[in-house]
Amino acid sequence: MHRGGAVSMSPLRWLSVCCFVVCGWCAGDSFHQQAQAHLEALHKTLDLLETLHQEISFRRSDLNLLCRKLIQDGQLPPETVSLQTLEPFPSLTLEERTRFSECFSGLGRLEAEQECRRLELYQAQFQAALQEGEAAARTQSMLSHKLGLAAGLAAAILLG
Repeated sequence: MHRGGAVSMSPLRWLSVCCFVVCGWCAGDSFHQQAQAHLEALHKTLDLLETLHQEISFRRSDLNLLCRKLIQDGQLPPETVSLQTLEPFPSLTLEERTRFSECFSGLGRLEAEQECRRLELYQAQFQAALQEGEAAARTQSMLSHKLGLAAGLAAAILLG
């Protein structure tokens, strides 16, 4: 101890404290980025469902032609074989990926009017998930960085 009761720390300890704090902030930032990717996947899913609904209800488009058009427009990945086999976006939750697969695998089995009602049901479910995700993201957006920073600081104190 120095005069006045101050504790002396070596530069290496200061460096480790700083590393813990930065790592904590990065962990919080990673959590925030995952939440944003999830919201983006929900938006993409809703946009895709809306496009399908419009194409089926107004134009009564053939699904194979529609799939090729969506690939050309950049709404679907180039490796997509058909709408029925479209893979869910990876950042969706397990429940949402299951719902996505159910929705798309069932395309083309009903009359246009019934298909549109079915798509509306899935749109409502994904819209509810989006609203829930946005509400959670608003409350967590500031907390994730602060909690990560606090966790890093706590680790630095405990281990330093």
